[in-house]
Amino acid sequence: MAGVQHRRAAAGRRTPPAARHRPGAADRGGRPAAHPRLAAYAEAHLGGELLGRYARQAGHLLRALRGRAKKVLVVDLDNTLWDGVLGDDGPDGIAAATTYRGAAFGRFQRVVKQIGSQGVLLAVCSKNDRGPVLDVLRTHPDMALREDDFVCVSADWEPKDGAVQALADRLNLATDSFVFADDSPFERGLVASSHPGAAVVPLDEEPALHVDRLLADGWFDVPELTAADRGRAAQYRQEAGRQDLRRAAGSAEEYLRALGVTVEVAPVRDHEVARVAQLTLRTNQFNLTTRRLQPPDVRERLDAPGHLALAVRSRDRFGDNGVVGALFAHREDAVLYIDNVLLSCRVFARGIEQAALAALLEHARDSGAAEVRACFRPTAKNHRVRGFYPSLGSEQVAEAADGTVDFRHPLTDLPAVPGHVTLDAALRPGPC
Repeated sequence: MAGVQHRRAAAGRRTPPAARHRPGAADRGGRPAAHPRLAAYAEAHLGGELLGRYARQAGHLLRALRGRAKKVLVVDLDNTLWDGVLGDDGPDGIAAATTYRGAAFGRFQRVVKQIGSQGVLLAVCSKNDRGPVLDVLRTHPDMALREDDFVCVSADWEPKDGAVQALADRLNLATDSFVFADDSPFERGLVASSHPGAAVVPLDEEPALHVDRLLADGWFDVPELTAADRGRAAQYRQEAGRQDLRRAAGSAEEYLRALGVTVEVAPVRDHEVARVAQLTLRTNQFNLTTRRLQPPDVRERLDAPGHLALAVRSRDRFGDNGVVGALFAHREDAVLYIDNVLLSCRVFARGIEQAALAALLEHARDSGAAEVRACFRPTAKNHRVRGFYPSLGSEQVAEAADGTVDFRHPLTDLPAVPGHVTLDAALRPGPC
């Protein structure tokens, strides 16, 4: 041990004097964490570069807490997921494990796969023939990612900005929830120009930097992973079966009857608190007031006298969708006030929201409420649900200058549960 200490001391004596005495020397690459002149004259004791990094990390944290993490990662293939060009080199000429350079691509694939396991939807967007791409994803020994890891494999020769839009339409998501990673400056510029809300990751010819560049901005950071996150990709794959049934059905009514939708409305369970909070943070289209809640906020409403915090669960012949929506309400004297109604975009147009609100209105009447009050607060993304309350019998009573609309339901004529939906409502008894 003494010898080790001696060598360390000797190493310390060889340190250049300037480095030994420089204030705040250095965090990354020898750059200073402090700036002596700014410290002396402006009492700014930390360097601008370090403060910039702190601000960047704070921004990442704030985005995660507000539920603004991205939902979809779209990746290129050639020189992005593997080394080489499939069309030119063939499947035997590409690598993602067997060469030094290929191993860097393999590392990138494993990180992408991990991101997918955390609930981010993965998709391919490649200028390639589809058949060879699927063969590689199914059988190539180097691949850490397989066809089943992706909700969509788009491999053709069409412009990539159109492919991104088609994927957004298919998933019923806005492109501002997408991250697009590609090694081509042209493709990145095309997607950035057509979809300015999408995050575009600039990859280049050095695959060793792919992972750092993908993760640099914390697009996929979340405070907590839920069971719904881990099962999200499988649920979107189930959607392919629903789409096949829809195409085979003679009408929308026939499709919904064959789908066999069951809806459960009940108080949020302990293990669902994080998921319900996540819905309030990340749901934008079917969100009547867009009030954002953290898990402690949900729990507070769940435990507060006179409040309802209800989870909406659904399942059908293709599987269990889990918690897909939530209702928040509170009672004041003889009036039940609906604080918010929200529903995941992946289960739109199945009658789930109508069944859930019908259950709440019936509970209000049976618990002695004289009326139900609610409001719609417009945002850039929820305009499609402005008519939701009127469609179920509510009457408009006021509209503010900011577009907020107040509604009242007299509870004299309750809406029916859609005929194709089986409703299981287990609301707690009593005035709320």
